[in-house]
Amino acid sequence: MKKDPTDTIQKLLVLYLLDEISGAGRKTVEAWLQESEENRAWYESLRKTWAETGRVDPEEVRYDADDAWEAMVRRVEMVELVEPVELVESVELVEIVDVPVGASPRAPVLGDDAPKPTSPRAPSLHFIRIITAIAAVLVLGFVSIVFTRMLKERNETQFVTIASAETVVLDTLTDGSTVMLNSNTELSVPEKFTGNTRSVKLKGEAFFQVEPDSLKPFVVDAGIGMVTVLGTSFHVKAIPGADLLVFVESGKVEVCYVDPVTGDTLTSILKAGERAMVKAGTGEIGKPADIGPDELFWANRKLIFQETRLSVVFNLLKKHYKADIGVEDDTILDCLLSATFTDETIDQILEVVATTFDLELSREQEKYIIKGKGCTDEVE
Repeated sequence: MKKDPTDTIQKLLVLYLLDEISGAGRKTVEAWLQESEENRAWYESLRKTWAETGRVDPEEVRYDADDAWEAMVRRVEMVELVEPVELVESVELVEIVDVPVGASPRAPVLGDDAPKPTSPRAPSLHFIRIITAIAAVLVLGFVSIVFTRMLKERNETQFVTIASAETVVLDTLTDGSTVMLNSNTELSVPEKFTGNTRSVKLKGEAFFQVEPDSLKPFVVDAGIGMVTVLGTSFHVKAIPGADLLVFVESGKVEVCYVDPVTGDTLTSILKAGERAMVKAGTGEIGKPADIGPDELFWANRKLIFQETRLSVVFNLLKKHYKADIGVEDDTILDCLLSATFTDETIDQILEVVATTFDLELSREQEKYIIKGKGCTDEVE
């Protein structure tokens, strides 16, 4: 009889497929594959399933306790409609006489008037139907109990929704992972992670810092795509109806799209610093345009400027710091800034700008004034 691999081997095979397995784990898998043709056939089946559907676990079986109950009720009603029968039939009394000396003890000797033995009567069709109906009721009742218990076990995994309104929300999940939700975002998570994955569902924009667990990948259901990681930090923007955007800050993640009609699977592996976009409607995975300087400011208060005009820099500073910034010479706005700021004050950022371009920074009440020579030569 075909024997499935152990849970440990199955988990290692998943990591092997994801190319997220350690050196020792890879040797274990390859040694297991060399053990028998059956092992290699099992792995090949797993690999094909992964390639065609993007998943290696079987489809979830759904049970309907209500349907089972209705079927049992119909069986009970059928039994009640059957007319009762008398199960004990009358028998005639016979006279038993003394056994003569020397008679064979193999069979009793009956009186002369005793009736001749007859062959046993076969159960009537009526009786068989009743027994069959009762057995069906008992089986259905047992199955109903089993289904109910299974549903109860499944329902024991309660899901909660973490939501943000107009403010950023920071939360820690039960596995130790942290998640930061941008405004107007919802994240559905189980109260406790069970099974072989840590699965959550995102609608909106979030930044994840995932606690490493090599045997239990962290999976984000982002609507049109899935993001799978073992332990890393990454940003997901999953606005309903829009393209899915993924940016990896550290570690490595897999972005996956499964066509709902054909079942075809598209995947892309991203490393630290890489981005991917899943096109809404087509599922095509590609590289998005460069992210804005303040794309993740809401999550990490980081501004990344790469040859960015000061006109753009000042507008972003006004947006995030509610600052009023003015220049005496408009050509200052043409200067190109390359710098990264993380959780710095508006005063610190403007001091860096003034020093970089040899400008003079002053403050008049609530307004910052920047004076000096502009950068007309840098205009493209």
